[in-house]
Amino acid sequence: MPRLRSISVLICLMTTALANGRAERSLPTTARGFEGPALCNFGSLPSDIQNRLKADFGSWKIQEPENLSDYTRKTWAGRKPPACPGIAVGLFQSVRTPSYAVLLVPRHHQDAGYRFVVFSLKSGQQSYEAIPLEESDDPGASNYFIRKSPISRFFDNGSKKKFHVQATECILMVDSAEQEYGSEVYFWSNGQFQHEPVDD
Repeated sequence: MPRLRSISVLICLMTTALANGRAERSLPTTARGFEGPALCNFGSLPSDIQNRLKADFGSWKIQEPENLSDYTRKTWAGRKPPACPGIAVGLFQSVRTPSYAVLLVPRHHQDAGYRFVVFSLKSGQQSYEAIPLEESDDPGASNYFIRKSPISRFFDNGSKKKFHVQATECILMVDSAEQEYGSEVYFWSNGQFQHEPVDD
């Protein structure tokens, strides 16, 4: 009888291990690890923004994980969830209507400069207005990524009044070069985007 019980226990353990193995293999990719291209999908943007990007930024592309330098990719991947390094969607101007922040890099020389633009719906219209926030033609674009963040992470009630913050979310732009690190927060204030360096 003891031998039979030990065989039964062994069979039970093997069955459990096999079941767990199958369960692990059947997990969606998002549960096993981040799949960058899926979240950086150009087609996920509203069609009006897609058209504007094609017309005005035809030689540029969205910053994707594979564009990042090795060091920056590790920094970006450490953020949970990592999201897309070139797209941030949030309530950056309005408390009801999301805006789309996009970090663009040259399509063929991806480290040679960037364009940082926010697209927001025009008041009472269905078309998006492009608001340029920052641009550079210097090398080093592979060190940059953007994310959305709650305003409360960087502003308490006193600083909200001081800076006239008018939204609930902001955009964090991170420069994560191996020899230097810096981050700036972009927020809506007095009808325009302002930015301040922050400790992130």
